[in-house]
Amino acid sequence: MVAIHFPPVLPAQLTPAAAEAILVAWLFALGGVLGSFLNVVIYRLPVGKSLVHPGSHCPVCEHPIRWYDNVPILSWFVLRARCRDCGSRISTRYPLVEAITAALFVVVGAIEGLSGGANLPLPPVANVGGVMLPALDFGQSAAIVGYHLLLVCTLLAAALIEYDGHRLPGRLFAPALALGWLAPLAWPGLHPVSALGAVGVDSLGPATGLIDSTVGLALGALLGLGPWRWSGASRGPGLLWGPACVGLFLGWQAALVLMPLMVAGWAAFALLRRVMPGLRPLPPTVWLAIATLGWIVLWGQIVGCWPLFG
Repeated sequence: MVAIHFPPVLPAQLTPAAAEAILVAWLFALGGVLGSFLNVVIYRLPVGKSLVHPGSHCPVCEHPIRWYDNVPILSWFVLRARCRDCGSRISTRYPLVEAITAALFVVVGAIEGLSGGANLPLPPVANVGGVMLPALDFGQSAAIVGYHLLLVCTLLAAALIEYDGHRLPGRLFAPALALGWLAPLAWPGLHPVSALGAVGVDSLGPATGLIDSTVGLALGALLGLGPWRWSGASRGPGLLWGPACVGLFLGWQAALVLMPLMVAGWAAFALLRRVMPGLRPLPPTVWLAIATLGWIVLWGQIVGCWPLFG
């Protein structure tokens, strides 16, 4: 059992189990809030609307949503899926996106953060006085969790935008591309597996972060070029930038594995729809998002089975 060392700001009398419960609840709440924002992004960005103005409002009567009616997930049930002002129905899509995002925060935060990076391909934990210390401290774990959640949430938004039949706007990926590029320069440990094949959280300093980011971004974009051209470039640049983000955040090894999985899932579902034409198409970014989450959760096991990817 790995002992989690929480920061000293937590009360001394708080048990580890209680601390974990509080952190999980906080992750769920934070994910719900971000999911609420993702609803705005998914709705407004493809049609060129501002993400900040006007504020949240009913799309039917355009009345601003009161702050107490804008609580993620909960407000939908309190309002019984109806606008308080005009009574128009509120789609179940809104609480579903909020709940999915909240669940993603809990899954990634618990599996990757509370375990001290046990899911990552890192050096073995240290045994100090009979206590197993995690390979990452709390701050390092939190940084990696946040880094990977940025990627997963970006892909979730892309998947839903494409599922709605819109072209993927390139600017959706701008924050992820910028932060995904710059953050490893400050801490190369955000890439547990280096492009050079060195496993660890601090290998060669900022140069390693630059190399990892450049190689991963380039290979991801190159691998995305094939499906993008195959689809007639009708899906916009997102089919390029999605795989590029995967390579940027997770390394060229992940891009090399996940891109074929994305194409395979996309093609297999297209064949299934020939047999069951009533099924709604699932675009490639849906499969890329699912495969990316699976890679993050199982990363250490994947490298353990196939050392080539470590």
